[in-house]
Order: sequence, then structure tokens, then C-alpha cells
Amino acid sequence: PAMVKKLQKDPSLLRLGGETKKMTFMFSDIRGFTPISEKYKSNPAGLTKLINRFLTRMTNVVIANGGTIDKFMGDCIMAFWNAPIDVKDHQMLAVMTASQMQTELARLNEELETEGLPNINIGIGINTGEALVGNMGSDQRFDYSVIGDSVNLASRLESSSKTLGKTLIISENTMKGIEHIFPFEYIDSITVKGKTEPIKVYTVVR
Repeated sequence: PAMVKKLQKDPSLLRLGGETKKMTFMFSDIRGFTPISEKYKSNPAGLTKLINRFLTRMTNVVIANGGTIDKFMGDCIMAFWNAPIDVKDHQMLAVMTASQMQTELARLNEELETEGLPNINIGIGINTGEALVGNMGSDQRFDYSVIGDSVNLASRLESSSKTLGKTLIISENTMKGIEHIFPFEYIDSITVKGKTEPIKVYTVVR
């Protein structure tokens, strides 16, 4: 909706190109998706319905907190804050979204349990930094998206959530400036793919 309003005001934005700005990025993925898909081996339509049900609930939380859905990659959600509309508190909103997603997932799992369906667990990674955001692709087809090292780090943090045994992994870049708002807990300094220096990571105590 925000992008549509922005395009209505300035149709020239509907072209290839972008800008570099500080943003907050979030990746969320279903944990243990293979066992779930095995249960639906003979019912692919049921699996699709379950994934869409999950994605809808999580997407509603992201949008309610001013986030932009970049894309869905299977059962993975990629979202960002501070574009196309400037959002002052993008770090806070992203962390708040992650917390609310966990609450919403707990509600969904209660529903699934009463229906005799498997529970869903997720991993979430959040990072803040500069990235290129804009219309990317070809003259025939392009998407409004983000690219950059800061985006990749958010994805790496999501991947590390499983080995760290935490649902939510937050970088120090995101934590700085909002440490007085949430009960952050330091986890460890980890080395992620593509980085030579260790990254300090945190979670939020629930």
C-alpha cells in the first residue's frame, strides 16, 4: 500500500534504479520443514494450504508494523524497514515484529494442534545497515528489492538461529540504540560465512 501511494505521487519511480540507505532487514524461516512436508507427501494441497496460512499470519504482523515484504522463498519470509517510506524507528519496529510473530505463531500452533496438524517452529534473523534499495531486474520485469552485505548478514543470522538454539538472533548493529526498549540478552560472538571478523549477536528474552 505504501509503495502504491508513493508511485501515484511520483510515477517516475517506476523505472530501474535505486538508492543506498540505512535499513533494517529480517529473514524468517520454518524450522524442521522436511518432517512437516513428509507428513503431507500424499496431500500437497494440504501442505500448500498450511504454508499459506502461516505466511498470511506472519505477513500481517510485518505489515502492521510498517514493514515491506521483499519476497517469499518457499517457507522463508524476507522483509525490510525504512523503504519505500522513511521509518524513523525501523530497528525497534523490526524487533517488535519478531516478538509479535512468535506470539502469533503460538496462537496458530494452538489452532493446528486442535486440528491434529503439526506445529510450526521458526528461526528469525535481524540486521541493520546500509543497502541498495530500488527497482531491480530487466526492462521487461523488475522487482522492488534490496541487496547488500547487510541484507546477507540478516540471512546468515537466521541460519545460525538453529545452531545457537534460539528463535531470534539480532545483530549488535540492530541492538545499538534500542537496548533500553527490549530485554536483550547477549548470546555469543560468531563467525558467519562471508565475514572475517566475529559478529556479536543477541536475542530478546521472552
